[in-house]
Amino acid sequence: MNTQEQNIILQTKNLAVGYPSKKGNNIIAKDINFKLSAGELTAIVGANGIGKSTLLRTLAGVQPKLKGEINVRNKALDVYENSDLAREISIVLTEHIPAKNLSVLEVIALGRQPYTNWIGILSQTDQEKVKEVVSLVGLEHLKHKKCFELSDGQLQRVMIARALAQDTSIIILDEPTTHLDIYHKAYILKLLKTIAQKTRKAILFSTHEIELAIQLCDKMLILDTQKSTFGEPCQLIERGSFQNLFPEDLISFDATTGSFKVKK
Repeated sequence: MNTQEQNIILQTKNLAVGYPSKKGNNIIAKDINFKLSAGELTAIVGANGIGKSTLLRTLAGVQPKLKGEINVRNKALDVYENSDLAREISIVLTEHIPAKNLSVLEVIALGRQPYTNWIGILSQTDQEKVKEVVSLVGLEHLKHKKCFELSDGQLQRVMIARALAQDTSIIILDEPTTHLDIYHKAYILKLLKTIAQKTRKAILFSTHEIELAIQLCDKMLILDTQKSTFGEPCQLIERGSFQNLFPEDLISFDATTGSFKVKK
């Protein structure tokens, strides 16, 4: 096994996602084949309603797959106990924190739940991990503030820190730049890139910020109803994979600049 293969943490084969029903499976996207590797930042992009959030929930074990395979460390996702999966995959969803009266430190400490005893007391190791991620994400000056006092960008960093405190090999984020201005969108994605490189974690996120993802990501998955495409951004550009992402009557992709243009 070469180094590249050793770095693969998660892999899908002919995966189909959607929702089961009494009349049969409602498949949203199928033939999804991609890999997540240690130290890499990967984006999922695609049109609205294409199944990005559904795919993320399926990968995290929140909802069942309809067809195909999901393997984590060469082991089928289905056979993992919840307690074991919580040590492999952490997920940051778009929902807001339900208890914003908690402090930043208290929210981050929740990430240690897979490791604490039944009453949730933090060990010295747990406390050191929380301190480490607070520093990594740059939250020292905010750690004693209540979450309701934070901006959307600061709150997103807290949720990223909570996922980091869980100390999983894979971090999954559903549209982490929603409601942020362009500066803070770039800030969050660059932070995720730095975290992936420093911690050797595999980070996967869904986004509508395709142009930022092209600039910052190691790999991208273009989700489509029929067949999805995976690879390095430069490879996807060369293949013309972005050309058909949106209806051509209004939007075109400029391969030279790596950006979308509105047709006049």
